[in-house]
Amino acid sequence: MNSAGNHNAKCSRHSDSDCDKAAAREVIKAHDSEIDRRRQGNGDGDRARDGTYGLPLNSNAIGSVLDVADYEKLRAKVVSREDELSFDARYRSRASDMERRVDEIIRRVRKEDEILFSGQVPRKGYHGQLHPRFAGDHFLSNVDLIGETGLFKIASMMPKGAHLHNHFNACLPPYVLLDIAKGMDRMFITSNIPLICKGKGEDKFENFDKCEIQFSIMSPDKEDAGDLFSPRYQSRQTMKFSEFLNRFSTYYTRADVGTDDKTKADKWLLHKLLFQEEEAYDHLQTASGAWEKFNGRTRMMKGLFNYVTAYRSYTRQCLEDFARDNIQYAEIRPTMMASNYIYSDDGSTTIDNEGIMEIIIKEVEDFQRAKAQENKFFGGLKVIYCTPRSMLPEQVKDALDECRRFKKKWPRWIAGYDLVGEEAKGYPIREFIPQLLDFRRKCAEENLDIPFLFHCGETLDLGTETDGNLVDALLLGSKRIGHGFALANHPYIMQQMKAKGICLELCPISNEILGLTPRVNGHTMYQLLANNVHCTVNSDNGALFRSSLSHDFYQVMVGKKSMGLYGWKQLVMWSLEHACLEDEERKDITRHWEMLWREFLINVIEWYEKRERETAVEEKSKM
Repeated sequence: MNSAGNHNAKCSRHSDSDCDKAAAREVIKAHDSEIDRRRQGNGDGDRARDGTYGLPLNSNAIGSVLDVADYEKLRAKVVSREDELSFDARYRSRASDMERRVDEIIRRVRKEDEILFSGQVPRKGYHGQLHPRFAGDHFLSNVDLIGETGLFKIASMMPKGAHLHNHFNACLPPYVLLDIAKGMDRMFITSNIPLICKGKGEDKFENFDKCEIQFSIMSPDKEDAGDLFSPRYQSRQTMKFSEFLNRFSTYYTRADVGTDDKTKADKWLLHKLLFQEEEAYDHLQTASGAWEKFNGRTRMMKGLFNYVTAYRSYTRQCLEDFARDNIQYAEIRPTMMASNYIYSDDGSTTIDNEGIMEIIIKEVEDFQRAKAQENKFFGGLKVIYCTPRSMLPEQVKDALDECRRFKKKWPRWIAGYDLVGEEAKGYPIREFIPQLLDFRRKCAEENLDIPFLFHCGETLDLGTETDGNLVDALLLGSKRIGHGFALANHPYIMQQMKAKGICLELCPISNEILGLTPRVNGHTMYQLLANNVHCTVNSDNGALFRSSLSHDFYQVMVGKKSMGLYGWKQLVMWSLEHACLEDEERKDITRHWEMLWREFLINVIEWYEKRERETAVEEKSKM
């Protein structure tokens, strides 16, 4: 009889509850064995024989009653063992004196930040209920205050290792691309409905709120001229962007864009491009609804991004932003498809994926040379070849073939392959199994290392084909998982992924704004980390969320009271461990990161001590 048969036979003689208890005891034994390994085999001998500390559940038996002192001693042992299993325990146990000092500073700063939040005017809710402000509340509610906190200052200073999940068209604040677009003679703007006022009151501007704006560099032969501000305007007729900017303030007079005619259009367009607090957290909003708004914004960004001047300038500024945010290495996700080819500045010709790769490579090499001349370090950037999951299988096959060709041409620049886009709306991974298996076979024959780095588990839809993407990512040997929010609901798959060394690319702010969790403390990452699933922190589409990677590290910290410096360090180290790097590349980047980490510790201590002195002087002057 096989093991399953033996198990069923045993469970037929005992209650299901007894079998569940026996299974739990096996898990406890595994945890105890892991604790012993972490102690280098030096067990403490404090376990009960069955691993339960002899505490019967739901029992008032006399033998289970302890005096308070014994109870507190036993409780401390249980808490201690749980702490020893925490994801940051290794770095806590190995901490240097400086790290312990900075961890203590972080805990003090968090308390000081709590005073900042509690000192704000409470928000008024249903029937006038007052809601005090607090760190870890809705990100878009807090984003302006976050910039004033000490913890965000420290997060900004910290060297973050590898940034492994960021979509290339949404890394920089939208004003960067809007400012470039203003200088382009052939930049046009379109809408799906006319920008006209209706009636009176707030509904008067309904079309301005509901419209979906798009941009495009366009040659004269492709123009379809129309007046966006006319009732006779037809969907997607074109207007020169310069004309739109000159005329906008005449037609849009709502106070939310201020009174300066020169900046009204800018503010309105930024409002269209950025998620707003009211829409993200509206009581009727759903994940599907948030994605609808997200997809509209990415379509709006596309035309601002896909022409030569913008692409080159954006790539260069993106690299500068990575360095400014203390990122040592990045893997970017441009979406490789014909409709994403970039235009010449006059719109007359297009540059394909190969040309796009050449632009990225040149800009990165130029940037690294410039940094080296400044005696500064940036470890580089690689490209994850991305295909929309909305593509047909034959189109995915063509993309996989091009990905292989690019890896042969630029072996050190292609990091891996991914399927991107809204999981619930695109095809599940299972739809492409023949193409993906064929890709794996050809890579093996050609000795090409192109790991899968699949988006999956970015969903609340349990038990669906979308949820099933986690199974296929596991079976196909994905090196990392983008998001993996739903993985906590799949304990067997989670353990299999741990055993195979699969790492998750967490995107906390993205998951909150796109409706997977109302606040960061409800994010499943804390369950995953509690199970020691390797994770990294990433910003996803920060341009649309008003965020940077520093913001995501901040959010990870404020979502869990007990997290400190050691949690941040473990997340950073996992990012370096699971990046798509050759051994020598990883050693070089890690060596530079270690030097930057020491500088960071010194800088935090000096910053905090200076702030303490300034606070003492200020308080003395008030006496």
